[in-house]
Amino acid sequence: MLKFFVVVAIALVSVNGFSKELKQKFLDKINQDGSACAAEVGASEDDINELKSHKFPSRHEGECLIFCLHKRFNMMHDDGTINTEGAIETMKPLKEEDPELYDKFMTIGRRCTEEVQTQEDKCKYATELVQCAVKKGREIGLDEALLE
Repeated sequence: MLKFFVVVAIALVSVNGFSKELKQKFLDKINQDGSACAAEVGASEDDINELKSHKFPSRHEGECLIFCLHKRFNMMHDDGTINTEGAIETMKPLKEEDPELYDKFMTIGRRCTEEVQTQEDKCKYATELVQCAVKKGREIGLDEALLE
């Protein structure tokens, strides 16, 4: 249903070597949290469809959908700051199954948190982090299937 991307979640479900059980666990979380987040932030079907078609949000509600998912994946705190410990914890299953990909994502995370300036608007900040992650992923040669 809401199988759209949050950088980490899509990476986790896209990796060929990932176990089916773990893929399903992340898909279930995306579906559950995505539905709850859409209702919470007032995201429309158009907002959801933009993300499903790998486009960045054109409305603030779509940006807030990304922020909400980041919170639910423990990648950001409620106040819009990065949850480093939570993001590392979220990535643990990837580290166990594909340490090389894990290292790439950790590099992307470090670079983007250094380069993207925090903003008062936590929804815009979350969206800019995702934009950065997609760009940095391409720069270090991540397979396009992981990014789109």
